[in-house]
Formats: sequence, C-alpha cells, structure tokens
Amino acid sequence: MDGYWEQFKAPFLCFAGFSGVGKTTLVERLAARFQEENIRVGYYKHDSHRFKMDKTGKDTARVREAGAGIVAINDPTHFAVLADNDFKQLTITHALERCDCILIEGYKQSPFNKIVFLDAEGKLPIPSDSRGIRAIVHQGAGVLEPFIEQGIPLFHRDEVEKIFDFVNGHFKKCASTLYGAVFVGGQSKRMGKPKFSLTYDGVSGTEKAVNALNKFCDKVFLSSRADLDMSSLPMIKNAERINDEHTQLGPVGGLATLMGRFPDKAWMITACDMPFLREEDFDIIFQERDPLRYGTCYVQKGRLGYEPMCAIYEPKFIVPLFEAMSRRELSLSRIIGELPFREVKINEGDRSKFTNINTPEDYKIARSKPEQEKEPS
Repeated sequence: MDGYWEQFKAPFLCFAGFSGVGKTTLVERLAARFQEENIRVGYYKHDSHRFKMDKTGKDTARVREAGAGIVAINDPTHFAVLADNDFKQLTITHALERCDCILIEGYKQSPFNKIVFLDAEGKLPIPSDSRGIRAIVHQGAGVLEPFIEQGIPLFHRDEVEKIFDFVNGHFKKCASTLYGAVFVGGQSKRMGKPKFSLTYDGVSGTEKAVNALNKFCDKVFLSSRADLDMSSLPMIKNAERINDEHTQLGPVGGLATLMGRFPDKAWMITACDMPFLREEDFDIIFQERDPLRYGTCYVQKGRLGYEPMCAIYEPKFIVPLFEAMSRRELSLSRIIGELPFREVKINEGDRSKFTNINTPEDYKIARSKPEQEKEPS
C-alpha cells in the first residue's frame, strides 16, 4: 500500500470494485462535474497489473530502456512523466499537489475512504465490514437492506448528481483546522500612534477583532513586526503573538510567516484597524468557506476589489503565496485574483464595513458612528 497518501494535503476518495462495474465511467462523469464547478480535480489510477504508456522505438522509450529513472515529455499544452517506483512519491506529489481534490480508482484493500461498487449480481469486492467504506454504488441488483441498516449511503450508479453532491460534501468535510490572526504590525505613520491600541467604546480594535475570531477559530494569534512595542496594549487572553519572519513585506510577509509556522492549518485573518467589521461578517465567510478552493474572501460588486484582510486562506495557498513573494508581488488582492477563490459578494450598503482607519480624522469619524456604540450579542 502506498502510505504516502496518508500525508497528502489534497482530499482524495477511492473508487473500488470489480472490473466492468462502471468505476471509470462514473469517475469520468464526476470529473466533468467538478470541472463545471471550476474545481481542479486530479485522477490517479492504481493498477495492480503492469502497464506501458510508451511506444517501442520512440525517443523516450529508447532513453528509458537505456537506464533513465525518469523521463519526461511535454508539448505546448501537456506534459507526462514516466518514473521508476524509486521516484514515485516525488513525482506523484509534484504532479497532484495543485489539485483541489483527487479521485483514485483502485486501492480496494486499503483503509482509505472509498466508494465501493457492487457487481451485476450484487456482490462486494471486499468484506462489508472493511475500513473506509463511505458509500455503496449498485446496479439495482443484490440485497441492499444490510447496508441500509448499517447507515451506509446507497446510490444507483446512474445517480451521478447525487453521487457528486455526496463526494463534494465529503471533500468539504475534510477541511483543515481553522486558526485566526489579527494583523497589528502596520507602521501607523499617518495615524501618528499605534493603531493596535486605538479604542472603540473602551475596547481596543485589536481585542474586538480577537474576540470575533475566537468564535470561529481554534486558536487566534497577533501577527506583528518583531520590533513593534506593544506594551501600550492591555494583555489580551488567548492571543499569542507571532513576529514576522519575512520583514518589510506587509501582510504578505505576515501571512507567509503564519502559514510557514503551521502549514497544515487554514487561516482566517483580519486587521486591527477595521473596527466596522462585526462577528456576523466573519460568520458569513465561515459559513461560505469552500476548502476545495485556495480560500474564501469578500469581493466588491463587479469585482471592484477583493478584501484580503477579511478572508480565509486554505493550507495550499502557501505555494502561490511563496511564489509571489519570490517575485516581490506584495499585493494579496492580486495573488487572490490569479487563483480559484470562493467569492462572497459585498452588498452595496455594507461596503463601508471594510474601511481602514488610517488617520486621526478617520478615527474621529469612526468613534462617532452609531454602529460603534454597541457590539452585537
């Protein structure tokens, strides 16, 4: 059994059954449905027999037979890699790491989560009490009552839409643990004093943000510059400070530090200078979260702009984030715009909620707004 699948980041599901029961046909139709939803799906075929994907006499075949452990070929739209098993983990991980989810055909004897197919006579390819069975696909034959009694979902193999909903829902349940972070490390040059300590109705914007994130996140942190003196901020419970390891890069550097420290966690982030955001605004993106995307964020009407500081970033966002840093792309909005994100539209009347407080004049207006007088319960 290929144990490295257990550490694979993208959610995957196996489709197991005897030959000829319709596994490939169903997987093909599911792949098409995921593509319609703009979800990048990978396919992995586990073949217990030997296979051959090259043609005798072709360049790649000749070099491979001469002893090359890996051969690769590409044209303007495709690439392919053939590798010995010694290189399997590296090449498979590299090829599939950008997929949002993976459909695996095979591995019926593994403990992995799987959908199992009954044959035309209603027979299972594995014992009914095998580990990892999440659903049964049948052809209308066989005794189905025992599976119903066990609470195992049953689908006819032609119920593609129902199976898609089940598989998509299963993948979304595999979501990573959500951590939260309030960014407090801005320079505050226009304000003239640290924005993290500004108060609204006697409570700092930092503490208000921490309290909001604590409702949705397992842990909440303060993302800060290492040289920032935060002694003027009263101690906030349940909010450990993490200093930026990537300096002079703004929120991009802060998020890269967080994701590098906890690469298996998703992150809900906000900033200390956005006092108009309420718990309900974070609840919306929490409920709308799609872990199969790179993240979930608010977007202004007509794609006028993303709101990267009230957003969720999934663990796989770390790859394009570090790639962007390497080319000095320091705009989270532009990085988001290049990736499949779950977009939550901002209502016209709610646009002011995402206002940043940058100057003494902004702060004066913010403190006078009636929305700041009471925090919703």
